[in-house]
Amino acid sequence: MAKDFIQLNSKDELGNIFLYKGVFSTIAANVIDEVKDIQLAESNKPFKNGIQTRIDQNKLFLSIPVKVVYTANVTDVCAALQNKVYESISYMTDYKPENIQIDVVGFIF
Repeated sequence: MAKDFIQLNSKDELGNIFLYKGVFSTIAANVIDEVKDIQLAESNKPFKNGIQTRIDQNKLFLSIPVKVVYTANVTDVCAALQNKVYESISYMTDYKPENIQIDVVGFIF
């Protein structure tokens, strides 16, 4: 059963830490804003950024639709974005995502 949050392993007995899936989408969107030659694809729903976040058995799966500048090397830009999103989520939340999928849905001319 899919949940809307991830429970982090507590290092002490003071309580539990839960992270909502929107936290991971926001971190990924902020990383995309920092990377040149790439842009987050617009969502057709208001107040949504287009990033699909799924949590299954306390494992995080991200699907990020992007547009790439037509002069950029798509493979290199997507690999760099994937690594940067992974590192940012790991650093900010102390949780390592299971899968980060970058979907190129168009180009920027």
